[in-house]
Amino acid sequence: MCRMMNRLALTAVLLTGFTTSCLCAEEHPAASETIEALVQPYLDAELLNAISIGVFYDGKSWTQHFGTLSSDRDESPEGGTLYEIGSMSKVFTGILLAYAVESGRVELNQRIGTIMKKLQKTNKKVGDSIRLGHLTTHMSGLPRMPDNFSPANPMNPYVDYDRKLLVEFMDGVKPDRKPGVKGEYSNLAVGLLGDLLAVEAGMDYGAMLKQNLTGPLELDDTCLNLSYEQIDRLAPPHNVSKTANQSWDFDAIAGAGGIRSTPDDMLRFIEANLHPPENAVGKAIELAWKQHIPAKGKAFAMGLGWHIARDGQTRWHNGQTGGYHSMILINRELDAGVVVLCNTATGEVDALAESIIKSLAGGKVKPRRFPKEKSIPAAEVARLAGRYQIVPQFILTIRADGEKLFVQATNQPENQVFAESATEWKLRVVEASLTFEVPEQGKCTAVTLHQGGRDMRAPRIKD
Repeated sequence: MCRMMNRLALTAVLLTGFTTSCLCAEEHPAASETIEALVQPYLDAELLNAISIGVFYDGKSWTQHFGTLSSDRDESPEGGTLYEIGSMSKVFTGILLAYAVESGRVELNQRIGTIMKKLQKTNKKVGDSIRLGHLTTHMSGLPRMPDNFSPANPMNPYVDYDRKLLVEFMDGVKPDRKPGVKGEYSNLAVGLLGDLLAVEAGMDYGAMLKQNLTGPLELDDTCLNLSYEQIDRLAPPHNVSKTANQSWDFDAIAGAGGIRSTPDDMLRFIEANLHPPENAVGKAIELAWKQHIPAKGKAFAMGLGWHIARDGQTRWHNGQTGGYHSMILINRELDAGVVVLCNTATGEVDALAESIIKSLAGGKVKPRRFPKEKSIPAAEVARLAGRYQIVPQFILTIRADGEKLFVQATNQPENQVFAESATEWKLRVVEASLTFEVPEQGKCTAVTLHQGGRDMRAPRIKD
């Protein structure tokens, strides 16, 4: 549900003299024109269906919308269009933890076993060693996903992962590392946190979200479950190949990625984080904004739910589900924020969001130039499709769709790869490429993933 960003380096510019906000791009025509220029290559390369961009800058806020909702709905999105925000939900869960702390109900250093009481009998070591703060900062030692995650419907994978399965996994889990020592991004950990906070509050996650955060901030369209009226405003989901997909629903681990929202709501959320209200929610926002884990090596510093960019100022998070991608960046020194919401599951838009906020900071940005994809005959592409195992816990699933090729690693989103030759294919969302071993006849026998200076060979798993 999330891809880590490692390229952000913002120009430090201090803006002053902010007044009231409005939803009006005309107030900043230069910024608006820059955004249009940055978006256009994505549309020209046919990478997106619909995309909405919200900007807070110079005391004003506005939205801009591009593309069409789907091939059979020739409509542009609007400020009230709903999108799944995926792992951006983790920021909301981090603020909910901060709210519970500020309300005196829990402590950051509180043992999870004090809420998940069964652990005191079934897995006391885990119940005593993992603290609530570990879960939101990815320092718990828990894996990215539980090993009893086996969705009945891969198109809606989280809907049947309920509290019973979550408790069952926690009863027997043995973390690979001691909590608090080293970070490892974990959907499981933040989903568990959301469930623990809901148990402590005596309500489900969605009700807690509304009562303690989205209700006070008047984010009426930021929620888990949609009304019939809201369903009509939900942008249709599409996978990375722009093919119609299915929305995702969440049960026990909703706090990791189950929230939907609109560009208008997310702009209000940005403003609340830039200028927190003087109430309990504002105190929670401040506690979540604060750095709680310093940067170490390639790992980003962390707030509660927030990643902190290398500039030490910008808070950010991205998210992806089966049919959507999103990203938010907020910088208090600039008094600026950007949110990008898209109904195509492509991580390519992360770079777009970075470019927009960099331009607001006064940095020089240029529209991306996407190389033209080499055309490989569909029959040759089909030979590459299959499942390839690097290690038992990490499998690459290669899918062919005509002349297009896609790769999905275990528990990660699917992404398109682009041909440099019949056997050499490159990803655009990260610095990685694939080399296929193809015999004169028949299916590919192995693929090598080149990433981070490593060459990881994966033999084909027999069909």
